[in-house]
Amino acid sequence: MLGLNINPKADNPCPICGNFGQKVKKITVEYQMKNNIVPHGEQFFLCRTPKCEVGYYTEDGTVINQEQLKNKIWFKENIPFPIPICYCANVTEEEILYHVAKAQCCSTLDDIKKHTGANTGCECITKNPAGG
Repeated sequence: MLGLNINPKADNPCPICGNFGQKVKKITVEYQMKNNIVPHGEQFFLCRTPKCEVGYYTEDGTVINQEQLKNKIWFKENIPFPIPICYCANVTEEEILYHVAKAQCCSTLDDIKKHTGANTGCECITKNPAGG
């Protein structure tokens, strides 16, 4: 629940699972929030634990759950398929597998970029929940 405030342990682990997260910029979190809600806090962290429902948390223990985000975090469990690989170009794991295994038109990263547009965008800081 947005605004839930639980004091985290030392060194800023996730207040729910206790594992350490990854620093992300506030602009990333602002873009990811549904309904243009502006999150409070200066330093945000992405919870890197697949089983934890927390998307982001702050130094003071404010928690933002995945259900409050526009984009699902690719490594979290129980996310709906297809799994996004490139948020900027909206390229999924299925699309890349198709080009590599079925169409057999891609054998290098450059081929994949050319055929799918993956990894060619410049909006990762906002579109990718990890901030790029």
